[in-house]
Amino acid sequence: MNKYLKFEYWNTCDLGNIYYQGGQHFIFYLDADVGEPIHEEVEEGQENGDGDFIPTYRRQMKRYRIRTGLIPDYLIDAIQRMKLHDHIELTFKSGEVEQIYNVDCEPEWQFEKYAWQGTVTLTFDMDESITVGACCDNLTVTDAIPEWYWIATDGSDDTGDGHYTTPWKTLAYACTQVTTPGETIHVKAGTYTETEQSVLAVGVSIIGQGDTSIILADAALEPMFLLSSASENTDGNQTISYLKFDGNMTAIQAFSVRQRGNVVFDHITMVDFLYVGIEYRGGSSFTAIPTTYASGNAIRNSTITNCCSRRDPGNFGAIRLGGTIGMEIDNCVLTQTGRAVTENGNLLYLWGATNKALKFHDNICTKPTTDGVISGNAGGWNFHIESGSCNGAEIYNNTFVGGVALDLAGGNQVKGDYDYSWYVHDNDFSLSSQITKPTAGTHSPMAMDFERTCEDVIVERNIFRNYPTAINFTTSSSDYIKRRIYFRYNIFRNAGYADADYAYHIVWQGASDATGNLAYEMYFYNNVFHANLGRAFFGFLCAYNLNDIYIRNNIFVNAHLNGWMIVPLYCGDLVTLTGAFTGMYIDNNLMYNNANSNNIRYVDGKTMTIVSYADNILGEDPLFASSSDYHIQAGSPAINAGMHLGLAYDYAGVAVGNPPEIGAYEYQE
Repeated sequence: MNKYLKFEYWNTCDLGNIYYQGGQHFIFYLDADVGEPIHEEVEEGQENGDGDFIPTYRRQMKRYRIRTGLIPDYLIDAIQRMKLHDHIELTFKSGEVEQIYNVDCEPEWQFEKYAWQGTVTLTFDMDESITVGACCDNLTVTDAIPEWYWIATDGSDDTGDGHYTTPWKTLAYACTQVTTPGETIHVKAGTYTETEQSVLAVGVSIIGQGDTSIILADAALEPMFLLSSASENTDGNQTISYLKFDGNMTAIQAFSVRQRGNVVFDHITMVDFLYVGIEYRGGSSFTAIPTTYASGNAIRNSTITNCCSRRDPGNFGAIRLGGTIGMEIDNCVLTQTGRAVTENGNLLYLWGATNKALKFHDNICTKPTTDGVISGNAGGWNFHIESGSCNGAEIYNNTFVGGVALDLAGGNQVKGDYDYSWYVHDNDFSLSSQITKPTAGTHSPMAMDFERTCEDVIVERNIFRNYPTAINFTTSSSDYIKRRIYFRYNIFRNAGYADADYAYHIVWQGASDATGNLAYEMYFYNNVFHANLGRAFFGFLCAYNLNDIYIRNNIFVNAHLNGWMIVPLYCGDLVTLTGAFTGMYIDNNLMYNNANSNNIRYVDGKTMTIVSYADNILGEDPLFASSSDYHIQAGSPAINAGMHLGLAYDYAGVAVGNPPEIGAYEYQE
């Protein structure tokens, strides 16, 4: 979902005037809601010889009306200029894009805060349907049915020739016949049993009728469909769309796309493949680093269910990527809950060659809450996304339910040529409710797990619901460090176990040989950390060496076992470490209803070097709107009490003032 309406306008002709420059696009955004439209109908036609009006053209349209809030003069000018252009597109908050016309705007100006501002009433029309009737010389407009190439359940690979009236019977055979780039294989409704691998040529697409076009595997195919090229990033220029693929718990893998770019899956349904749904390889193997990365690939508007189990040495994933650049996965429903305990594999597996500029957005992802006891590689690692190496990945507007949503496991999570290694924003990480404490050895659910080297990670405007531990930093060696990690304007809601103590918002934990500064330049700005009041709870647990940690403008509530931060330098059965905490900056936070009188708790004589500890508010109620709504109310001590950190927008997208509020929301009267 988008937060704003997007208007984009341009002219398709060039008449020389500044407003008629063909191809020059203009864009603006509005924070406004579109109400229900008024439906209208326009008819055009002519009289017949008997004097009767015969409609030959009928347009059904929707008329919308938007009224903005107070906006600046330059935005009003942009809205007024829009109606001078011949092509206007509106992207709704749902992501739907429509062309609009008959745009009219009525501004109401007023002088506010030393500048002209105003509101705008904006009306426009949008086509709902157009019908052209067959009268006189008018033609009826319909979608033509392609003559070539088709498969049908009553077709024949022996006697058919692929024509609509004489189709083939199987996709495997059709793929051997249709090899010219630009051609499409069409699949009529029905269930097709495939026993042989389909090898799809470059430039050939496949399209069906939706979920009524079912491709059913009846052999242990690995993969069922092979799209392979000899040269890296060969332009596939092909789409697989409007089909259902059923692995029948028999086929090992559905698709393998090797060394091709511009291969798109759109509106597909995929179920019951044993280990892998869709694989993209940029190089000669899954782990081979390509010279030219595979680009232009995408999976969109699709549903993938029960397509991954565990397989030694662990190369599993409903979707798995290696050696891609600019891969986009969006508006998909990904679910892996249907296997035996310990056998539910990853939804997205990124442990092959480095992937660059991945975009994963607007998806709904579901895993079991927990998935059994970990035994080596054989179970319990219950990840949505597991990454070995990524540069410039963006994860946004997703819903993650259950399991461990994002595991940054490999030693190469670095930004490379990008501004970040991972940018994780505007997601909903959720457990449906607080869980009872799992059996010993079970991988407890968490939102994010930072394992080995992770640098330049931005985590902002996310909500984390009901996790016993939302964020886990761990390391198995001094070779792995965490640095330049940013948590900004996130909400940690109702953290803790339902029946047990010893849960945490954020944990740093190490291993026996992990000495030196293992985490530094970490920033926690304007977050809300809220715990389950019914159980004992820690806020931050610091169990390995930290340096240059900035904790500012946060609210900590209900960490009532050992306080909002505990410094033991050990964690559970981990070995006590040597070293110290240095360079801690703890300023302008609000701590309320936490143990140890809202102060840091030190255990076993451990200490930390605090460079700055100023303007923190201890023991005062932040005055949240409710126990689940962390907007602050009038009179809150958090209002204007934060440190100015140069951040632009709060959790809700509201512009941040100077000074800002403490917590995730700017105060709105």
